[in-house]
Formats: sequence, C-alpha cells, structure tokens
Amino acid sequence: MKKAIAALLFCSAAMSASALLDGDGYYRVQNAKTERYIYVLDDKGSLNFQATTAELGAIELWKNYDKTISDPATVIYVKDLNGKKQDYDLQTQGTGVYEIINYPVSIRLADKNLGTYSIFGRNSGLTRYIGDGTRSSKDQGYVTSLENGDYYRWYFHPITTDDSNYFGVAPEFEDNGEYYTTIYADFPFDFHSTGMTAYYVNTVAEGKAFLTEVTEAIPAGTPVIIKCSSNAAANNKLSIGGNPAAINDNLLKGVYFCNKDLVHKNLTPYDKKTMRVLGKLADGSIGFVTADITNLPRNKAYLVVPEGTPAELSITTETYSGIADITAENVSVRLNGMTLYVNGKAAEIYNITGSHVGHAADGAAFTLPAAGLYLVKAGKTVTKIIAK
Repeated sequence: MKKAIAALLFCSAAMSASALLDGDGYYRVQNAKTERYIYVLDDKGSLNFQATTAELGAIELWKNYDKTISDPATVIYVKDLNGKKQDYDLQTQGTGVYEIINYPVSIRLADKNLGTYSIFGRNSGLTRYIGDGTRSSKDQGYVTSLENGDYYRWYFHPITTDDSNYFGVAPEFEDNGEYYTTIYADFPFDFHSTGMTAYYVNTVAEGKAFLTEVTEAIPAGTPVIIKCSSNAAANNKLSIGGNPAAINDNLLKGVYFCNKDLVHKNLTPYDKKTMRVLGKLADGSIGFVTADITNLPRNKAYLVVPEGTPAELSITTETYSGIADITAENVSVRLNGMTLYVNGKAAEIYNITGSHVGHAADGAAFTLPAAGLYLVKAGKTVTKIIAK
C-alpha cells in the first residue's frame, strides 16, 4: 500500500538533536551518521509498506551547513498531534504529512545520551524506517527505507538565533553598499539582526514598483523583498515563529518547488509578459527585470504584472496616488461600490494575481466580479483600486 513520500520526506525532517524534542516548533534534521541535512524539494512520492520499496527522491541530503542556514527547504515545523510525543505532523514548503496522506508519522527516541531519533511510518502492523542511503563521504545523499541501524538515526536541531542553528538571509544583489534579496518561506518570521527591512509591492505604475515597508512580523507564505544589513548571512538572522496578520495587497508571488528530476518534476514556467524578478536594471540599480529563465526559482518572490508592462521597473518607497498618470493622459477612474467607470480611454482590468478580469469600454460601466484589489490599465495609466 503506497503512501505519499511527503510523509517520509517530512518524516525525515522532524526533531531535535543536541537537545531532545521539546514541544511543537521549527527544526532542522541532520543524519547522525553522515551529518547530511534534509532538504524538502517536492511534495510527491511513495512508500510501499508491503514490500521494501520506496520512492523518496523528493528529499535531498546535503552536508554543507553554510548552505543549510539560508535555505527555507530545511525548515520543518514539528507538531505533536495527540500530546503523547508519538504521532506527529511534519510541515514544510506549503504542505504536511497529515494533509497529504491523512495519517501521522512516528518519531522515537533512539539514544537519549546522543539525542538521536528514529523516524518511521506504520501501516497494517508493518514499519518502514527512514535513513540516509548513501554510504560515502560525498556532500549529497539520498533517503532510503530498506533497513534500520546507524544510518537511520537523526538529530533534530531547534532553529534558534544563536550561532549553532540559526536562519540567516543570504543577499543576492548589492546596490551602493545596500544588499537585497527576496524570500518566499513557509514560516512566519521577524528580524533578529538590526538594520534589516522587509518590503512588498502594492502598485505597479509609471514604470515603477511601489514598495510598502512591513513594520510588523512577516506572515508565513508571504513573499517579500529584504534589504539586509550585511552581505554575510550570519549578520542577517531571522527570528522564526509567531502568528502575524496577513498582508492583503501584496502583488508579489512565490513558489515552493523548482524540481527538474524526471520523477519529481515540479516546475512553474516563467512568463516574460506577466512576470518580473528582482535584479539589476540597466543603470546598475536594483529593480524588477525581465529574466532569461525558463522556470521560476523556488523560495523566491516574483512580481505579477499586466501584459505591456515595461521590461524594467525601478523600485521606490514613495506612495503612489495615481494622479500623475491620470492627469497626463486625461483618464479618470472612478469606483462606486462594485461598479467601475473609466473615462478618457478603454481599459483592461486585472486581479491581484495578474489574471485578466475584463475590458471596460471608454465611458461605460464595468461591474467587478468580487471584492478585492484590482489593477486598471488604460493606455499607459495603471491605477490600483480596492473594491469592497
């Protein structure tokens, strides 16, 4: 009977090592024998309880701690389902074991002195343990469920803000001594290091992406731009956890997976017409650009834009009013309840995801389909409206 690998892949990512598991929380999982860390890179796979076969290619194992500290794919939330420290849901990258297979995984203390655990799935009286199947010293390994033993023992390191197991943001771009990147993570966070700022995009107009600073903690599943305090991840630490309020007018999006493996192919095609990514503009400054890529990278933010948007968008923290463009083209945009009126030019209406909602003829009324944030593009004018 096959079970989705997500169970295993999250199964292999669950508890604490140098310290014993201490309640629900965020952890990294490291093999005690090979010292490789678990990366969750897909949400597909299977485990056959009746045979000794498993398809667990969605999990990759890597030794490099410096790589691990900045990768959201290594952050796993462990949730005790019944308070008995036996059955758990292991959640990461937008999904979890229980959601995928409707069944928990088990984690058992293997050696209290060493702080190691066994991770396994149970079904119809059968048990399959999860281990590192690579008997070599190379950096990369793979997961197997063929046996038990030293290669099937795991440490579960609580993610903290000290130097032993932190999450640090690694910037991608530098602009006049300031460092930037984007992140799309399945965990809420705030900044532990000083000098860091998060932004999202709430309007695209006038060839610019207008940024809004996030003054509170960032909710889980929220793509943002981060201005870092340094080019070193150790100086850009996050405090992971909490339950901050959602952000409703964010035009940034993100994906959790970019897996090119034939069995685990999980890709989101990049569309040059309606997507922009953070990068260097022609003048060397940071902005949103048209990229030469085939698929969107995982755990990064991208910007959804209407067709016809300039190839490059500078970024600004100024507040956009829409008045400049409306005056320049003699276009007026008015909203009365759910009814939109555009005068001066015909307009195309898009929702927050960039999907085309409809066409509004010049001077005619257009009824919006639902409450929410919309972009109205009339000629070169792009106006943000919020229908309630």
